[in-house]
Order: sequence, then structure tokens, then C-alpha cells
Amino acid sequence: MCLDDGVIPTIRLTGELQWEASAAIAEAFHKVIARRCEQLHLDAAGITEVDEGGRDALLSQVRAAEAQGVTVKLTHASRRFQEAFRQREPNDGEDAPASAGDWECDLVLPCAPRSVSLMRGCVAKLAVRLPFSTTEVEDIVLAVGEAAANAVRHGTRTGSSGPVHLRCRVDGGGLAVEITDPGDGFDPERLRRPNPRAQRAGGMGIYLMRRIMDEVTYTFDSRGTTVRLVKHGPSP
Repeated sequence: MCLDDGVIPTIRLTGELQWEASAAIAEAFHKVIARRCEQLHLDAAGITEVDEGGRDALLSQVRAAEAQGVTVKLTHASRRFQEAFRQREPNDGEDAPASAGDWECDLVLPCAPRSVSLMRGCVAKLAVRLPFSTTEVEDIVLAVGEAAANAVRHGTRTGSSGPVHLRCRVDGGGLAVEITDPGDGFDPERLRRPNPRAQRAGGMGIYLMRRIMDEVTYTFDSRGTTVRLVKHGPSP
């Protein structure tokens, strides 16, 4: 996979489009969105095979780009790939309460450490557009980073190969972020307040999230564990 610059940027897809390519797909789309391009071409001439995970990862990025006003056009694709590409809506009936179009950022990423920085970067780009101070933006990104790290850590602990799903949007002048991982879940109310003087790694994530964000809630269902973080906008 590579991104060719030009009057209309082109992402060239080659080989087998599998779930393992999710991070590379996300990075390529982020570059296009960051340049505020109005159009993007996906050249599928080099695609030899597409699995369900790779298709879902690609369609997730296409929906996110279109939500940012980018027109995505598929070129040199087989009929089978064209049919898969036309499926714009998520195929999981248990998706988030909001429809896909309501989310300004909607990413499906591998449950792997490298995805944490991608999630932090996506939220940062949205947070800086809101009337938050520089310190507040940094704090929001810190809280999301802790939530993302927990999702990756606990999502892989059970041996699941499922993805991490990030959604975020402007909500009532503030920012709402949801991160879903395939982990089994836990009881957040049973967590003890951490001791900052304790000489051990970890253990501060949920405490920091609750100190920084205005709302931190958890949902456990068939999709796994979802943490919802909300930061209210400044009062008028």
C-alpha cells in the first residue's frame, strides 16, 4: 500500500487486503484528511484477495473520510471488490447508539500497541477545533491515551484477535469519545484509589481519566468493553 501525491491523492492497494493492514490503511487516510483534500482515489488494481477484516477496516476509513467531506472514488477494482466497497454501513446490528454518520471520527484498528498513538492523534485533531485551552486539549489526549492503552492491554489479555473501535464526535459543544475492545470487562466501582507513591507501573489510568474528563462510563456487552469519555465545553 502506498499514497501517491497529485492533484487528486491516490492510495494504491496491493496484495491481500487483510485485517493486519488496518494500521497502514488508517495512517494513509489520516494523511489525506490532514491535507484537507476534497477528493481521494483508491486504486485497487493490485488487490489479489480481500478478507472480511480488511474490508471492514477499509470501509471504516472511507466512512470517516466522507464524514470529513472527502469524496472517495474507487478505481481499477474487480466486480467483487466493487460490491464490497459499496457496503458503506456497518454490518453489526449492535453498533453504537449513534448512527455511523453521527460520528466525526469512526475508526476500526488492530488491538495492538501501535494503535494507541493513532487514537490519540485522531482525538487531538478534533479537540483542537473546539474552544478548549491548550492544557485542556493535552489533558483530553492524555485521558484518551490511557483509555486506549487499557483497551489494547485488556483486549488482548483474553487472546482475542478482535479489533479496537474508536468513535468520537462533538457533543453539545464538548467532546464525546468511545473506545470498544474485545475484552471481558471488569467492575470499575471496585477499583481502589491508587497510591501515587507506590512504586509500580500502571494502576493510574482510570483515576486520571476520572480526574480529567467530566464523564467516564463503562458498558459491557457482546462487543466487549466500551469506555465512554465526555468533556463538556466551556460555559458561555
